[in-house]
Amino acid sequence: MIKPFLKYHIKDRWVLKQQEQQVRGRTQEPVLVFTMAKVGSSSVYHSLKNQSDIPCFHIHSLSIEEELRAIKICQQNGVYPGSRSPVFMLHKYLLETQENYKVISLFRNPIERNLSAFFEAFEIHMGVPIHLFKGSLQDIEAVFYKKLDHTYCKNWFDNHLKEGTGVDVYEHDFAKAKGYAVIKGSQTDVLLLNSNLEDTLKSKLVGDFCCLKDFTIKNVNVTNTKKGAALYAEFKSYIRFPKSYLDDQLGSKYMGHFFTKEEKEMLYEKWLSS
Repeated sequence: MIKPFLKYHIKDRWVLKQQEQQVRGRTQEPVLVFTMAKVGSSSVYHSLKNQSDIPCFHIHSLSIEEELRAIKICQQNGVYPGSRSPVFMLHKYLLETQENYKVISLFRNPIERNLSAFFEAFEIHMGVPIHLFKGSLQDIEAVFYKKLDHTYCKNWFDNHLKEGTGVDVYEHDFAKAKGYAVIKGSQTDVLLLNSNLEDTLKSKLVGDFCCLKDFTIKNVNVTNTKKGAALYAEFKSYIRFPKSYLDDQLGSKYMGHFFTKEEKEMLYEKWLSS
């Protein structure tokens, strides 16, 4: 527990202090990598942070109530949050003063996002660190269905982006085959990206959006490179879903807006139980 303790109480406090100074003395529009969890957003955020002086922030919600609830859940399960949230600071220095800012938001098909999200919070869901888990794949499957919020992904743009910024992505056309779009707003411009786009294209799109030359996304925080990667891969090979689950996930407004018919058919073919 010492490493999470030091990160949360020392390193993250220092990072937030630096971010506060940066946003208060900003000369450029801040960029919020504001997106659902487990879609490759950490790579975009850290690449922006390391390759520019733009005030940039990584968040999955702009709701203060939700951030407090997430902290409480971690406390109840005896784990530290992944990082200290900048949401409270953003409300004080950006949202409440109605300053202009940019948003980068990625999306991913809900089946693979849900699996990745479950394993990211494995200890919270299963009650034991992944490297100490001694149960079966069937045990994991039962908890996956019981404890994961299966509505999170398909409702995220309504519940979080729209609520937090006022931007309703469903009011704007989206070229599904291209996999990206820019929405221009009065206060907020939003870059939407399919997480499955090639990194070279994503790098160019983010660089252009943020007015950066020679910007390159470097991958970090990839689930299958972490401890427990073998169990994660084994579970993905094991699990297949009933048609009712796939219909619920793939028949949503979210899927209809961002994904092609062919992409949905491929997901059915890959994940449908026989």
